[in-house]
Amino acid sequence: MRVLARREGRFGQIRVLERKSDGARLYCIDSSVQTMVQSDGVSVFGYVHAAKLLLAPAHKVLIVGGGGGSLATMLARAGHDVTVLEVDPAAEELARAYFGLDARVRWITGDIFSFYNTNDEVFNALCIDACDAEGLISCFADPDTLAALLVVACPNGSLVLNLVHEDGAPPWGEVLAAKIAARGLSATLYRSEEGWEGNEILHARAQGPTDKLSITDVHRHPPEARTYLLSLRAHTPSRDHGD
Repeated sequence: MRVLARREGRFGQIRVLERKSDGARLYCIDSSVQTMVQSDGVSVFGYVHAAKLLLAPAHKVLIVGGGGGSLATMLARAGHDVTVLEVDPAAEELARAYFGLDARVRWITGDIFSFYNTNDEVFNALCIDACDAEGLISCFADPDTLAALLVVACPNGSLVLNLVHEDGAPPWGEVLAAKIAARGLSATLYRSEEGWEGNEILHARAQGPTDKLSITDVHRHPPEARTYLLSLRAHTPSRDHGD
C-alpha cells in the first residue's frame, strides 16, 4: 500500500491508501476502512452493491455519510439524483480528489437534523451509512428517530441503513428491525451468511414490501462482493412484534 493523502478528520486521522497490485483505493479513519473501490471507482464492498440494488427504484436519493462517496458515485452513474450529507469537512475534498466522486453528486457538509431545520426537501429514498466502531452511530440507532426521518425525508419511499455487525457481537440489527416493525413500518434485515464483511443492511418502508431484493447478473459485480451478495438472507419481523 502507498499513502496518497492524510488529513485530521472529525473522527480521527483519515488516510487515503492505494493498493499497488491493482490501484484499488481505501478511505480509512484510524484503523477502520470506510470505503474501498476498484480503480474505476466501483466499490468492492458487497453491502454497497446491496444498498444500490435496494435504492434502484428511487430517482432522488439522500445519503447520510459520505466517506469516499462510492455509493453516491455508483448511483449517479446509473442516472439517480444524489445528495450526500457528511459531517466531516475533510471528506468531500478527498472523495473528489482521490475517489472520482461523480461531478453530478451534490455534497453538503452538515448533518441531517440541521438540514431539515432549514429545508423541507423530499426524496424517494434515504440511505444512512454512518457507522463507528460500535456499529450505527448512536443517534440513528433509535427507532423513533428513524421513523421520524422516514416521514420527513421520504414519506413514500425507502429507508436503507448500513449496520456494522462484528463476529460474536449481539445481533442488534434484528432487534432494531423488530422495533421499527413494531411502529407499523415494513422492515427487513439482510445478513450475509458467508464472506468477510460484517455489514448488515436494513430496509424499511411506511408502505410496500421490503423483502424483495433480487440479486441478478452477479458476475457484473466485483469478485470481492459476490460471496456477500450470493449469501444474503432476509429476516423480516412481523409488524405486531413488541419492543
